[in-house]
Amino acid sequence: MRTKLFFVLLLAVAVAIGSFVWKGISKANAQNTTIEQSIEISPPSQELEVNPGQTTVVTAKVRNKGNITYEMTPRIEDFTASGEEGQVELIDKGPWAISSWSDINPKSFTLDPKAEQEVQVTINVPEQNIGGGKYGAIVFSVQGKSSANTAAINQEIASLFLLRVSGPVQESLQAVDFTTPSFVEFGPVPLSLRLQNTGNVHVRTTGVISIMNMMGKKVEDIVIPPTNVFPQAKRIITTSFDEQFLIGPYQAVAIIYYGTGNQSITTYTPFFAFPVRIVAGIIILILILFIIRKYAQRKRRISHAKK
Repeated sequence: MRTKLFFVLLLAVAVAIGSFVWKGISKANAQNTTIEQSIEISPPSQELEVNPGQTTVVTAKVRNKGNITYEMTPRIEDFTASGEEGQVELIDKGPWAISSWSDINPKSFTLDPKAEQEVQVTINVPEQNIGGGKYGAIVFSVQGKSSANTAAINQEIASLFLLRVSGPVQESLQAVDFTTPSFVEFGPVPLSLRLQNTGNVHVRTTGVISIMNMMGKKVEDIVIPPTNVFPQAKRIITTSFDEQFLIGPYQAVAIIYYGTGNQSITTYTPFFAFPVRIVAGIIILILILFIIRKYAQRKRRISHAKK
């Protein structure tokens, strides 16, 4: 009895300690999440058109939604596309660089709780022939102040600006591939479209994917959302045809529009759908019914023969 009581008390203590530790971890995670999500930048990105020799100003606002004061140090960085899913990467220099043309103000400030600060970047575009896309970011280095319950957390967030400099601008987009599984039993059917920008300026794409059945009749239109593709970069667009029951050959036709002249490219991919398991189940059921019927007929004949 004493041994049983001892184990019950031990279990109660363990549960109490576990609950205390869990609450502490949850509280720490909640505090960290609050800090990490307390800085808001607007706009997250913006696009401008400029001429050689022109001076333009880019403005961004940063707002402190939290309860901790931050020391902010904004700076200008160049960026380029990274990967095929819309990521960007900060770079020191490159053909799309803009930081050497730019000056930022203010260069540092204190951001109190619930306060906001406007930051301006003055861009002096050179006179020479430099048409095409140029890409920069206002990067805010954030240093949080520690308190009794939280540790200081350093982080960086950015507002992107995309410049289109007039001059020798080349807008060129290619469909590298358009794929889907060649055979499916059921929907939804995944569709993957990979685009490549071979020009010298970013282009914004829109479009539609039409699904055609074996009779050439349109089954569904799938709208492709607006997407930026940066120069000399690839971008993959994924979507799906969500119809569940499919049978026969189909063709997905993608029409993509891009650029200031609303140029278009068209590509297609075929696929075949057949519900193998459903059909196999039906065939097996028919065979079973056929066997049962034959067996019943045979038994009936034997019964009649005995009479």
